[in-house]
Amino acid sequence: MLYGLLYRRHCRPASLAETRLYLQTAFSGDVDLNRALADVRDYFVIDEVRDGQELRYRLVGWVDHPEPVDDPPISDRLFAEVTAPQRCAQCGRTPLEHGVELDVDYRLPISWGGTVDPDNLQPLCLRCKRGKQQYLEVQAVHADKIRQAASCDEPQRRIGELLKAFDGKWVRTDLLSIVASAKEYQEDWQRRLRDLRYLNWNYTHEKRYHEGARVWTYYRLIQAQPWPENIHAAIKMEERRRRQAKRSPSDSAK
Repeated sequence: MLYGLLYRRHCRPASLAETRLYLQTAFSGDVDLNRALADVRDYFVIDEVRDGQELRYRLVGWVDHPEPVDDPPISDRLFAEVTAPQRCAQCGRTPLEHGVELDVDYRLPISWGGTVDPDNLQPLCLRCKRGKQQYLEVQAVHADKIRQAASCDEPQRRIGELLKAFDGKWVRTDLLSIVASAKEYQEDWQRRLRDLRYLNWNYTHEKRYHEGARVWTYYRLIQAQPWPENIHAAIKMEERRRRQAKRSPSDSAK
């Protein structure tokens, strides 16, 4: 709805008041205009223009997407190794039971800094692989941010830097999972996310029920902190401190 308004008014940009009123009327209530603008800006350039005392939004055009990077070829031996479980890593369907065809997928795409290491490869059925590629194409506008976050050594830092890079915008769980597993696969990446609490980071989350059959969870950073020199040691120290703080006086005396 917001894009439609900006497109129709690109020669006579809509003011802040007009834009807010339009969305409130269309959706019969309060609308988070900043969030709507942030979502549209993932794909389109929107300039903020001052017209006297009024702020107006001018639609400029598409955001430039980086050129795609071709995936390197997978050897027959590596293909056989990755697909040996004979089960799609995403939907769980198998060639024997469901007649699906498996292919090798990069957990972290090559264009985002992924490698051909077996830890970065997984078997996906063709349908899941197409669906993932379509989703990643939507996220291509964030490729530089994702690549930078994925280059960090610790999974907690990778997750934290990705949340920071999105600058208060919502990040879906599958993107967090991909970046968390950039260097080594993280089966319980949610735990690495929770580790940020021990470093005094603050974030929030929400569930969205209208994006297909699956309920997706989104995370948004509220407050970040400087990284300690040794992330693992700092987390362990804070864990111990909190456990000790929960002990009763009688336990402490013992």
